[in-house]
Amino acid sequence: MPQVNYIHLAEMAFNKPLLATSSVSDMIASFLKGKMFNLPIDESRLSARDMEVQSIGSPEQSQNLAIICVHGVLVPRRGLITQACTEVTSYELIRNQLSKALNDDSVKEIALDINSGGGSAQGAFELAEYIYQNRDKKPIRAIVNFNAYSGAYLIAAACTEIILSDTGGVGSVGVYTKRYDLSKWYEEQNVDIHTFYRGARKVDRQPDVAMTDEERLSIELDMDKTYQKFTDAISRYRNISIDEAINTEADCFEGEEAIKLGLADTLSTPQEAVNSIASRIVASQTQQPTISIQAAHMRMQTQL
Repeated sequence: MPQVNYIHLAEMAFNKPLLATSSVSDMIASFLKGKMFNLPIDESRLSARDMEVQSIGSPEQSQNLAIICVHGVLVPRRGLITQACTEVTSYELIRNQLSKALNDDSVKEIALDINSGGGSAQGAFELAEYIYQNRDKKPIRAIVNFNAYSGAYLIAAACTEIILSDTGGVGSVGVYTKRYDLSKWYEEQNVDIHTFYRGARKVDRQPDVAMTDEERLSIELDMDKTYQKFTDAISRYRNISIDEAINTEADCFEGEEAIKLGLADTLSTPQEAVNSIASRIVASQTQQPTISIQAAHMRMQTQL
């Protein structure tokens, strides 16, 4: 079985702003803590299916729906972790799939099947802006199946439409980070680490070095900058005020409440959402649905 690149995972989990729910961050942190201190852990917690693209429609009429999965922990690039951690979707791969669908004349609409608590802030804003800039080229609909929180919500917000079920959740518009300080633990273990460096900020956020007031201020400023960027983006993508985005206080909202707050658009189950999009595609054709269209539609119903 391929080995997880724990060093790169730790680089993502600590000392960098995360657009993730606390449960996602805690899950990664507890997983890494087990590796660091040789505690029993369950690696299956980081396992799920890979990202995939599915199509529906008529080969004769070239009317297709591309469905792109946005699942699990979101990271900038695929190379951060090996494929042993398949419940990890990279912004890079999502963008590549989107680009392919946008440039495929047979694809008439794109749907993002989202079930994620977010992840890294790095790469999230670039992907969201790419979606926002291209959503007029082809409809890009976010189907919340069943959670789109923090970084995943940023991606959903940039879409043409956000569809969620009565118990589907969106929001968590906030920023999160952890700073591991193991300096006292090393002291208790009688371990001396001698660090040589040049540049006052070079050893900031190193776990073997106690956090200084200057470092704390630097982290707080970094968090403020990322949070402002997040709330500004949600305001622009969702056509709500910045104050309305801030006033959500990074809370999570479901169904009708999310729609009333302007965080989502349509109440529907994921299956009904796919059926509705597929029906519009079929109805847009000048000819009656062929057997191949009906068969493709039925296959999609069984796959979600």
